[in-house]
Amino acid sequence: MRGTSLRSTAAVATAVALLAYVGCSRPASEKPGEASTTSVAPAAGKGDAGAPGPDASAKPSGKSSKLFAQWTNPKAILVVSGEMDGYLEPCGCSQGQMGGLIRRYDLIQRMEAQGLPHALIDLGSLMKDPAGARGGFEQAKIKFGIALKALGAFKYDALALSADDLKVGVGEAFAQFLNGLSEPTKLVAANVVPGAGFETMIVPHVFAQAGPVKLGITAVVDPEAIAKLVDPDKADLLPTVKRPDEVLATVLGELEAASDYQVLMVQAPPAEARRLATAYPGFDIVVATSEVADPEQDAQMLNNGKTMLVNVGRRGKYVGAVGFFDGSAPKYLRQALTERFDGPGTEVKKIIEDEYRGLLKAVGTVENFPLHDYVGGAPGAKFVGAESCKTCHPNTFLKWSTTKHSQAYASLEHDPKPNVIYDAECISCHTTGFEYNSGWKSAEATPNLKGNQCENCHGPASKHIAAPDDLAFRNALKVTAEQADRNRLCVRCHDEDNSPKFDFATYWPQVIHKGLDTYTDPKVHQGVAAQAD
Repeated sequence: MRGTSLRSTAAVATAVALLAYVGCSRPASEKPGEASTTSVAPAAGKGDAGAPGPDASAKPSGKSSKLFAQWTNPKAILVVSGEMDGYLEPCGCSQGQMGGLIRRYDLIQRMEAQGLPHALIDLGSLMKDPAGARGGFEQAKIKFGIALKALGAFKYDALALSADDLKVGVGEAFAQFLNGLSEPTKLVAANVVPGAGFETMIVPHVFAQAGPVKLGITAVVDPEAIAKLVDPDKADLLPTVKRPDEVLATVLGELEAASDYQVLMVQAPPAEARRLATAYPGFDIVVATSEVADPEQDAQMLNNGKTMLVNVGRRGKYVGAVGFFDGSAPKYLRQALTERFDGPGTEVKKIIEDEYRGLLKAVGTVENFPLHDYVGGAPGAKFVGAESCKTCHPNTFLKWSTTKHSQAYASLEHDPKPNVIYDAECISCHTTGFEYNSGWKSAEATPNLKGNQCENCHGPASKHIAAPDDLAFRNALKVTAEQADRNRLCVRCHDEDNSPKFDFATYWPQVIHKGLDTYTDPKVHQGVAAQAD
């Protein structure tokens, strides 16, 4: 091994040792309890136009309903997932959200109970932009490891290498792959040659047996996406990333010689997947990335109906299913992961609800979240809590105290899922001043900042309460409807994941509190000390 690679290897080995300890609304067309599925059978002679089959979402499906009832005796099913983007659970905390690994696991368990032979592949992108994650970079790294461990419980056959997942750090990702992936799951990228010592970690292809059907599976990753990664370990651990066209003809030949159907996962822009599907028509199924969370319902048929091009959207809201049959072409169904799959999911549930959040608590992802000064407002002002505002604004305080904003932290304490108060993604919108130096740290250190209080909208108020008649301090806290809307103040938390039906114009009138208090008492002009520091 080259001397320059020793640091990368040491970093990976250290991380492996440490690691041993170690949200989404339903489309308007869907109804609770229904599977969003559509079948497509390749039709020869129709070029790129695949003929859609019966729409499963038109038929009610309870938890006890038979899976893939539209299909007659499939001999095997390929389940396709990918681009989970860090959503281990249904994205967001509102009702009716879709996705989640526990639901996906319930789907697979029900397939096994139904006696449906299957293989499992994942396009990768378990994470997305970990540096910008709501819960912070350190929580994103923990989440990545948990996602890999969960895939092991599923017994995935193949996971495609993605540039997104390498953004946790190339050395960190390699350590997580070594520690987290278990048999039979293989990390696949035909156009990547890993550094010395890691040659067996990334394989060019795998074969998966699903009942009587043998699948040949490969993947490629976009060289440009890898080139854009700025990472000190990249040169040592990923020294060679070839263009897909340099390797696919050879790999396809090997797969065709030893499998019934050939599958290609393309970790690149969707247009590249379409190009490769056309350039290499020997592939029966090509899995593309998606630019939107909700994928197309139908597979696209290319090469005169020979090749099925599919994508499963983002955030883990859906999986795709390709059915194989005697005497007919494969068919495709899009399966939404709705409440229909709220089964026990015991093994994966333990990994996510117990191990993941227990780990967040142990490492203190909330308490150790990187903090910075508040930008804007009165210079030097600190967060003080709503109780400090109550003295001069009693009626305003009373109105706030009757809202769900005031009970935001309590809702986490009473959440049926364990330890959510240690999840920085949740805490960020259920406390006051999170991520700022004088803001939320913990229930013990900052009990006065529980819930979504005045200062989350108005900014830190210590200067104002000390000198209430200082116009500069007072004006720094003013927020108009125009400012709130323009600056997307509410949407920071009331986003698509957590409040999919949020409309600023509808909800703003419910929180307006101008003119509720009078300030004739001389005491309100004297200033008070903060109730808590």
